[in-house]
Amino acid sequence: ISNQLSEVLSVIERHLESTLLAVHLYGSAVDGGLKPYSDIDLLVTVTVRLDETTRRALINDLLETSASPGESEILRAVEV
Repeated sequence: ISNQLSEVLSVIERHLESTLLAVHLYGSAVDGGLKPYSDIDLLVTVTVRLDETTRRALINDLLETSASPGESEILRAVEV
Protein backbone atom coordinates (compact mmCIF):
# COMPACT_ATOMS: atom_id res chain seq x y z
CA ILE A 1 0.00 0.00 0.00
CA SER A 2 3.01 2.30 0.20
CA ASN A 3 2.68 3.57 -3.39
CA GLN A 4 -0.99 4.36 -2.92
CA LEU A 5 -0.30 6.04 0.43
CA SER A 6 2.38 8.21 -1.17
CA GLU A 7 -0.07 9.30 -3.84
CA VAL A 8 -2.81 10.02 -1.28
CA LEU A 9 -0.40 12.02 0.91
CA SER A 10 0.67 14.04 -2.11
CA VAL A 11 -2.96 14.96 -2.84
CA ILE A 12 -3.58 15.88 0.80
CA GLU A 13 -0.43 18.01 1.02
CA ARG A 14 -1.19 19.78 -2.26
CA HIS A 15 -4.70 20.78 -1.19
CA LEU A 16 -4.11 21.53 2.48
CA GLU A 17 -0.64 23.12 2.26
CA SER A 18 0.21 25.10 5.40
CA THR A 19 -3.04 24.16 7.18
CA LEU A 20 -1.99 20.49 7.38
CA LEU A 21 -0.94 19.56 10.90
CA ALA A 22 -0.76 15.74 10.78
CA VAL A 23 -1.82 12.62 8.92
CA HIS A 24 -2.32 9.46 10.97
CA LEU A 25 -2.59 5.96 9.53
CA TYR A 26 -4.76 3.70 11.68
CA GLY A 27 -6.89 0.57 11.48
CA SER A 28 -5.95 -2.75 9.94
CA ALA A 29 -2.98 -1.26 8.06
CA VAL A 30 -1.18 -0.73 11.38
CA ASP A 31 -2.65 -3.39 13.66
CA GLY A 32 -1.66 -6.37 11.50
CA GLY A 33 -5.14 -7.19 10.23
CA LEU A 34 -4.76 -5.87 6.66
CA LYS A 35 -6.52 -8.17 4.20
CA PRO A 36 -6.49 -8.05 0.36
CA TYR A 37 -9.60 -5.84 0.19
CA SER A 38 -9.12 -3.87 3.43
CA ASP A 39 -9.40 -0.11 3.15
CA ILE A 40 -6.80 2.46 4.17
CA ASP A 41 -7.89 4.57 7.14
CA LEU A 42 -6.38 8.04 7.57
CA LEU A 43 -7.06 10.75 10.12
CA VAL A 44 -6.08 14.17 8.77
CA THR A 45 -5.66 17.05 11.22
CA VAL A 46 -5.72 20.64 9.99
CA THR A 47 -5.36 23.97 11.75
CA VAL A 48 -8.47 25.58 10.23
CA ARG A 49 -11.87 24.46 9.02
CA LEU A 50 -11.83 23.69 5.29
CA ASP A 51 -13.88 25.87 3.03
CA GLU A 52 -16.31 24.10 0.71
CA THR A 53 -14.21 24.68 -2.42
CA THR A 54 -11.10 23.14 -0.86
CA ARG A 55 -13.10 20.26 0.59
CA ARG A 56 -14.72 19.39 -2.77
CA ALA A 57 -11.44 19.64 -4.68
CA LEU A 58 -9.71 17.43 -2.11
CA ILE A 59 -12.48 14.83 -2.23
CA ASN A 60 -12.50 14.77 -6.04
CA ASP A 61 -8.75 14.25 -6.21
CA LEU A 62 -8.79 11.62 -3.45
CA LEU A 63 -11.41 9.67 -5.39
CA GLU A 64 -8.82 9.36 -8.18
CA THR A 65 -6.48 7.56 -5.75
CA SER A 66 -9.12 5.26 -4.27
CA ALA A 67 -11.34 2.36 -5.34
CA SER A 68 -14.51 0.90 -3.93
CA PRO A 69 -13.88 -2.11 -1.67
CA GLY A 70 -13.19 -5.19 -3.80
CA GLU A 71 -13.22 -3.21 -7.06
CA SER A 72 -9.48 -3.20 -7.75
CA GLU A 73 -6.50 -5.40 -7.01
CA ILE A 74 -4.23 -2.36 -7.28
CA LEU A 75 -6.08 0.40 -5.41
CA ARG A 76 -7.69 0.08 -2.01
CA ALA A 77 -10.58 2.14 -0.71
CA VAL A 78 -9.30 5.20 1.16
CA GLU A 79 -11.19 6.66 4.12
CA VAL A 80 -10.11 10.12 5.28
